[in-house]
Amino acid sequence: MNESPTWISFLREKLKDLSLKKLFYQEIEGWMYWSCKNLPGVIGFMSRNIVVSLLCKKKGGMIWLQPEINLVHINKLKLGSNVGINSGSYINAIGGIEMGNFVLIGSNVTISSGIHPIDGVEPAIFCRPVHPKKIVIEDDCWIAAGASILAGVTLAKGTVVGANSVVTKNTEAYSVVVGAPARKVKSRYDEGLHDSPGHIINEIKSDNERK
Repeated sequence: MNESPTWISFLREKLKDLSLKKLFYQEIEGWMYWSCKNLPGVIGFMSRNIVVSLLCKKKGGMIWLQPEINLVHINKLKLGSNVGINSGSYINAIGGIEMGNFVLIGSNVTISSGIHPIDGVEPAIFCRPVHPKKIVIEDDCWIAAGASILAGVTLAKGTVVGANSVVTKNTEAYSVVVGAPARKVKSRYDEGLHDSPGHIINEIKSDNERK
């Protein structure tokens, strides 16, 4: 490389497509979420629901946010109803993240919808702007502790992601994927495990409609 990257070159690349309006919004978002991020108990739970409802692109219903979750670019986050996210998880919606209903996310999970381009040797990766790529997590998915969901991935309905797995490509509906990179090891249909809360509720609704 011709020269070592500096903080000036870093900021120049990172901020060149960021308007003052967007920068101001991110500052406000950061302070608002920080104010409730680590609050314990019912007060913390309700505060996070209110703040995220105000900031996110769409929220379908109650969400279960534990303390110490890192949410970034909340204005590009769409949430269904009954979404649960456990402590220590990092969710960056810079490229857009959509979650369906009955999504359960374990502790220390990483879901980031941006990638750092690596082709070529200049400029340094450190200085390159992130490329946004949307992540979609459909209904009834469970992402176990320590897993990572990479940018551009769609988790199909009912997907289970094993602990510490790294999902690099789209999954099949009701599949169980494990490993790094994650691969399908079985289908939830094999064991009759597709009676998820969402599935059961839909069956109850169908039964009531038939009566």
